[in-house]
Amino acid sequence: MCKNYCTVLYQDPPERFLTAGNTALTESDDGCNHFCEIRAALEQVFIADQLPLIWITTGSDDEDELLAQAIEIGCQSYITLVGDVERFLERKLAVKEHVTQLYPNFWVMVPSEAGFDFYTQNFTTSNTTDLYLANSFDLENGTFSNPEVPLFHDKIFNLGGRAVPMGVVDYVPYCVTRYVEANRGNADAHNSTLHGEVQIEGLEGDLIAEFCRMRKCSLKVWPFGFENWGYINEDGTGDGLLYSAYSKRTEAVICCIYYTWRRETFDGSKSVAKSSVVVLVPRPKLLPFYLTPIYPFSPQLWMVVFTMMMIMTVVHHGITTLNLIVNNSPMPPIEKSVFDMMSIYLDQGIFPNTSTSSYRTLISFILLSGVVLSNSYAGGLASSLTIPKYDKAIESTHDLAQSPYRWGSPSIAWIYSILTAEQPDMRAVVSKFDEIPDPEVMYQRSLKGDFGLGIELLNSQRFVAGPFIREDNLHLFSSMKEILYFDYSGAFAQKGWPLMAYFDQFIMEAVQHGFVIHWERRLLRKHQTNRFAVALEEVTSGGSPEPAVQKLVVEHILGAMFILWGGSVLGGMVLALELAWNAASKWNRRRLQRRAEISGHAD
Repeated sequence: MCKNYCTVLYQDPPERFLTAGNTALTESDDGCNHFCEIRAALEQVFIADQLPLIWITTGSDDEDELLAQAIEIGCQSYITLVGDVERFLERKLAVKEHVTQLYPNFWVMVPSEAGFDFYTQNFTTSNTTDLYLANSFDLENGTFSNPEVPLFHDKIFNLGGRAVPMGVVDYVPYCVTRYVEANRGNADAHNSTLHGEVQIEGLEGDLIAEFCRMRKCSLKVWPFGFENWGYINEDGTGDGLLYSAYSKRTEAVICCIYYTWRRETFDGSKSVAKSSVVVLVPRPKLLPFYLTPIYPFSPQLWMVVFTMMMIMTVVHHGITTLNLIVNNSPMPPIEKSVFDMMSIYLDQGIFPNTSTSSYRTLISFILLSGVVLSNSYAGGLASSLTIPKYDKAIESTHDLAQSPYRWGSPSIAWIYSILTAEQPDMRAVVSKFDEIPDPEVMYQRSLKGDFGLGIELLNSQRFVAGPFIREDNLHLFSSMKEILYFDYSGAFAQKGWPLMAYFDQFIMEAVQHGFVIHWERRLLRKHQTNRFAVALEEVTSGGSPEPAVQKLVVEHILGAMFILWGGSVLGGMVLALELAWNAASKWNRRRLQRRAEISGHAD
């Protein structure tokens, strides 16, 4: 009897059991006799071994509720103390069809004239509810009819070719399935009666194939396609890999199923591998050369400089005005003080008051562009102009959350583990996620250079990328230095799956002896070219080609040229305004002079 799962003791009330023609059990006058002795003995065994036990009495108000609860939580053993076993099996169809097919430790004790007959099912045969006589116990002699055969023997050590329906998805390097000729593969197809039509590989694909080979079971694979992990709704509907186990179409599911996914719904295995999610983000953009003059200062610093210049201009203009008033000189124009401050800022002399605004504008910008060029050489900055400058790289989860970029993958499963995260950065990253099931659409979306892609850091510390990342778009990305999150992968099975204990033991042995890493790398070599692996390693390691030393060209001094061009345009505009103002002033003086002459003649 398996100690990992609960046992159901299904009993009739003593009075009903004794009136069912069981005369061999009614020798005493206490109205209970062997029935109560058996029940007391069972209670003593279960209490001593601390085994979980559910008592169900036929005809009680909570009979159906307790039985449904026992099936739901995966009770494997059923002991029946009932007078009519056929009635029990027929009435509890769920027990007959579900328990006898999935759970091996199903034994029926039927009263007989001499004692008890023990019936059980042939667990090695799938989809059958037939029972056979396993042994008989003679109460008078206190012996079994076949004492050499253990009553509660292990039915799952050797499954004798029993079919085990297993759901998988295609996801390198965990599982990859392909159809082959009959008897050439290591698994059966779910929709075929032929043997060995499917070849399954990968760190978890080989794991289940080898497990079934050792337990002599027939692995019946249900492939659900590329990254179709599926979903289960609150109302019990769903689709995909996870739903197949929930709806009892498969006994277990595997292939990069994270440890934290809906663990309350299934029985989870031991973890097989550690998986970390990393985001390939758009590579930092090259900053335009025309912004070279403002690179050294941040916008905040430029604002401080501008504010200080405004204050100095006001102070300078006030002092100059007071000095000129004292000397009975005409008040200076405000623009004179503005350009004086600009000249001082550029380490140039102050122009006399007779200079026009257009002249000051043009000369100031000429001097500014000259300062940029001269300081570039005098300050040893000529070489720095030829080094490309980029905007800030996205290296952490916080950077990604603050960036304008979205990211995505073909399945929502990439963010299952962080959907309920409370950290602000995680919530922002989840809100930026786009599910794009078609890898080709994902690839085309990535070519714009403003969209991130999810990749995985494997248990062997190697990276693997989906088919939407190729050699011709890989150069558009850089890797975050911080992983987004990590989780552990394993298998999910129906509640009470009897093979789980053996499967857990096999996982631990495969991990300890390095088979999981071996299977992982073997599949990577098959599905990832060396050239792509090297390119991906270069991106994920943060490396990038060193910029080549080059001669200064026009593009490198576009900042200074832009200042010169801007000064020329602004000076020309001011000159045009001055000419228009002067022309208007002359016309107005002539008009006033003519009016005065007309008035003089009239007098």
